[in-house]
Amino acid sequence: MSWLESWRRFRRRDEADAEQREELEFYLDVTTEELIARGMDPQAAREAARRKLGSPTLIREEIYRMNTWTFLEGLLRDARHALRMIRRNPGFSAAAILSLALGIGANTAIFSVVNAVLIRPLPYPDADALVGVFNSGELHGRRSNDMGFGPGLYAVWRESSEAFEEFGVWGQGAATLTGAGDPDQVHTVTVTQGVLPALGVQPLLGRWFSAEDDTPGTPQTVILSHAYWLRRFGGDGGVLGRQVMIDSVSRQVIGVMPRSFRFLDLEPDVLLPQRFATANLPFFEPFSLSGVARLKPGVTVEGANRDAARILQQQMPEDFRAYADEVQLRPNLRPLKQDVVGDISTVLGVLAGALGLVFLLVCANVANLVLVRAQARTQEFAIRAALGAGRRRIARELLVESLTLGLLGGACGVALAYGAVQSLKVQDLSAIPRLAEVAVDAETLAFALAGSVAASLLFGLIAALQCGLPGWVVGARGASLGLEQLRTQNVLVVAQVALALVLLVASGLLIRSFMALRSVEPGFTRAESVQAVSIAIPDTQVPEPERVAQMQADIVEGVGRLPGVEAVGLTDSLPMDPDNQNGMTIAVEGVFEPGEIPPFRRIKWVSPGLFAAQGTRLLAGRDFAWEDLTQRRRVAIVSESMAREYWGEPAAAVGKRVRPGPTGDSWMEVVGVAEDVYEAGADKPAPLLVYFRTGLDQPRQPGQPLSIRRSLILEIRSDRAGAGSFLREVRAAIHAVNPNLPLTEVRTLDAMYRRMMARTSFLLVLLGVAGSMALTLAVIGVYGVLAYAAGRRRREMSIRVALGARPEQVKGLFVRQGALLACVGCVAGLGAAVGLSRWVSSLLFGVTPLDPATYAAAALAVCGAALAASYLPARQASAVDPAESLRAD
Repeated sequence: MSWLESWRRFRRRDEADAEQREELEFYLDVTTEELIARGMDPQAAREAARRKLGSPTLIREEIYRMNTWTFLEGLLRDARHALRMIRRNPGFSAAAILSLALGIGANTAIFSVVNAVLIRPLPYPDADALVGVFNSGELHGRRSNDMGFGPGLYAVWRESSEAFEEFGVWGQGAATLTGAGDPDQVHTVTVTQGVLPALGVQPLLGRWFSAEDDTPGTPQTVILSHAYWLRRFGGDGGVLGRQVMIDSVSRQVIGVMPRSFRFLDLEPDVLLPQRFATANLPFFEPFSLSGVARLKPGVTVEGANRDAARILQQQMPEDFRAYADEVQLRPNLRPLKQDVVGDISTVLGVLAGALGLVFLLVCANVANLVLVRAQARTQEFAIRAALGAGRRRIARELLVESLTLGLLGGACGVALAYGAVQSLKVQDLSAIPRLAEVAVDAETLAFALAGSVAASLLFGLIAALQCGLPGWVVGARGASLGLEQLRTQNVLVVAQVALALVLLVASGLLIRSFMALRSVEPGFTRAESVQAVSIAIPDTQVPEPERVAQMQADIVEGVGRLPGVEAVGLTDSLPMDPDNQNGMTIAVEGVFEPGEIPPFRRIKWVSPGLFAAQGTRLLAGRDFAWEDLTQRRRVAIVSESMAREYWGEPAAAVGKRVRPGPTGDSWMEVVGVAEDVYEAGADKPAPLLVYFRTGLDQPRQPGQPLSIRRSLILEIRSDRAGAGSFLREVRAAIHAVNPNLPLTEVRTLDAMYRRMMARTSFLLVLLGVAGSMALTLAVIGVYGVLAYAAGRRRREMSIRVALGARPEQVKGLFVRQGALLACVGCVAGLGAAVGLSRWVSSLLFGVTPLDPATYAAAALAVCGAALAASYLPARQASAVDPAESLRAD
C-alpha cells in the first residue's frame, strides 16, 4: 500500500468506522431475521447472531488499526487532552502562554530585522556579484577606506578594467524641481550610464540612461522614483516625454523606477545622468563620487582588487605617483552589501544575543511552571501507572502538552512580533539600514515555528525526564517535598537569576554610555531652539554670483527681523550630519615644508551670525563680518582642538595663517577660534575644523568667473522654532527675496542631535526592556519555587511550629533559601557577564566593559528583587496553623 493511499485511509478512518458499524449492525439484523424465520425466539435469535458474529468492538478496533497511523493517532489524542488540560487550568496556561509569547515574539521581531538587514541579499538580481568601488589612503595617521572617484580616475577604470561587467559612479545632492506645480526641492542621485545596468533593476516605465544621456550637449533627461511619480504626478502613465525644470534646466522624463527599487540605502526622488567632459580629464580630482560595479562571472572581489591595483599602477601619471605613494593610495573594492549595511551588525548582534538570553530565561520559567504542574499531578500519574500506563506514555503526554503550549505561545508571539515590526518601521530610525524591507514573512514565520518547537522541547523534556526518574510517580497523598527534591527547580531559578544579571549588566553599561554621551557638550546650545531650512539658488535661475551673494545676505537680514528671532546665519552643513561632511588638505604656515602634503581637515562654510545662531562660543578673536564677504577678505576661523594642536592655546592662533591645499598663494588669516563642535557625533572626537566664510570667492583659474556656494542651510535661533506659524513667516521672508525658492529639509538642530543618539537610544530601550523582562521572570521564578516549596512543606512547617519554632525562624528558612538561590545565580551571572562584555565594548562610550559600579548595581538589584520575592512565601509559611494543617492531613 502506498503512503498516499495509507494517508487517505487515515483521513477517512472515522467515516470508515461508522460504515463498519452500520455493516455489522446490518449483519446482525439479517442473521437475526433468518433465525427467527426458522422458528427461533427473537431474543434467542439475537444472541445466537451475536455469538456467530463475535465481538463487534474487537472487529471494529482491528479494522480501525488497519486504517490509522497508531503513533499519529496517539499524538492527536494527546493534543486533544492537552487542550482540555489548558482549558481546565486557565491561570497556569495564561502564565505559560504569555511568557512564551513575549520570548518568542521578541526574538521573532529581532530575527525579522536581522534577516532583512544582514541575511537577505540586496534586492537586485545576482546581488552577490555587486561591489562597492572605492579607494583607500592614509595621511598623517588618518586612514580613509571610502575615498571615491574624480572624473579622470573613473574614466581610466571604466576603460581599463577587465573585472567589471558594468561599472559606474554616483553622487547625491538636492535640486529644485519646477514645472509640475509649486517649486519643490528634491533629493537627487546622479549616476553615470553603468550604475543602473550594474544594479540590474528594469524601469517600470521607460528606459535607463544611455551613453547619449551622459554626453554633454545632448538633451537633458531624468528618471523618477516610484514614490515621487505617485506623489508629484499622480501616477500618470503619460509622464514619459514630459518636460520638467530641475534647477531651471529643462529635462525630459524618460523613465519611472518600480515601487520596490531602492538605490542602495537611499530613497532619491529623481535620478539624473552624470556628465563629464569627454577629453583632458585630470587624473587627480576630489574623491567625491562613489563607485558601484557588477563583477564578471567567475571574478572574485580579491581578483577585482588585483585588477584595480594593476590599473592604478599602469595608468597613474608620473607627477601623481609621489602623492599616491605618500597617501598609500590603494583600490578598496568590497561587497556592496557591506556598504549598505555598515556597522549595524554589531548592534543587531548584541540585541539578538540579549533577546536570545530572554528566550532561554522564558524557557526556564515555563519549565518551572510545567514541572510544578506535573508534580501536582503525581497522584493522577500514579493511578494511570497502576492501570498500565508506562512512564514513556506519561512522558509523551507531557511533551505533547508542552508542544501545545509552545505553539499557542508562538502564535501569540507572531502577533506581537508583527505589531513590534510595524511600530519599528514608523519610527525615525535612519541608523538602521534596509528598515523598509523588514517584514514578518515566510522566513520569519518559519523561525517563529522553530522557536516554538525548540521552547517546547526545552521545557517539556525537563518535566518528561523527571517523569522517568524512579520513584518520581508516587501516590502518597500529601507527601512532603524537601529541598533535595526541588533540585531541578532550583537549578532553573539559578539559571534565570544568572541570565537576568547578564542582561542587567549590559543594560547598565548602555545606560552609563548614554549618560556619558548626554554629558558631552556638543558645541551648540538649546538645539530645540535652532530652526534649520535648506535653500538653493540655481545658476540657471540667477546666473550672476554677485546677485546670489546679495540674495543670501537679504534672506539673512529679512529672517532676522522676524519676531522672536535671536540670531540667523548660513552654513553648508549642520552638525552631526553624516551625509554632508567636507574635507580637504589644510596647510599651516611654518609647520609644513613647501611641497609637503598636509593632512585632511574638516571644513565648513559659514556666514556672519552662524555661531550665534548655533550657540557655538568664540573662544578667541572675532566672528566673520559682512565686510569680510563684500570685500572678499581671505580670513578663516579654526576650532579649539586645531588651535591647541598647532599653537598651544586658542588666543595664540589669532593672526596665524592657514592655506587650503598643499601649494599656492591662497593663505588665509585666522581671525577667530570657535569651541569644538562634535560634527561626527558625541561618541567620536571633535574634528580639527577650519571655517571659511560664505559669499564670493576668487576664481580658481585666471579668466574664470567668481564662484559662490549656492546651496546653503539657514540656521535660525528662536524660541518659536518648529511652530507652524513661525515657519510660514520664515517662508514669507525668503519668498520676499526670491519667490521661486522652495524650503526643504525643514528641521531643528535637536532633530539632528536625536538622530545621532538614535542608535544608542534604540539599543538602550530594547536592552532595557529585555533586562526588565529578565528581572521580572527571575523574580517570578524565585517566588514560584519558594511558594511551591512552602505549599508542599506545609505539614513539615506545622510540625516545626507545633514543636516550638517561632514564625521568624520559619520565615528565615525560606528567605535564606531565596538568598542562596540569588547569590549562586549572581556569581554565575557575574562570571558570564565578564566573559560576554567584549561583545558590547564597541558600543560603549565613557565607560569600560568591566565597570565595577555597573556590576555591583546589577547584582544588588537582582539580590534585592530575589529577597523581596522570597518574603511573601516565607510569610505565608510562617502563618500556618498547626492544628488545622495536621487535622487536614
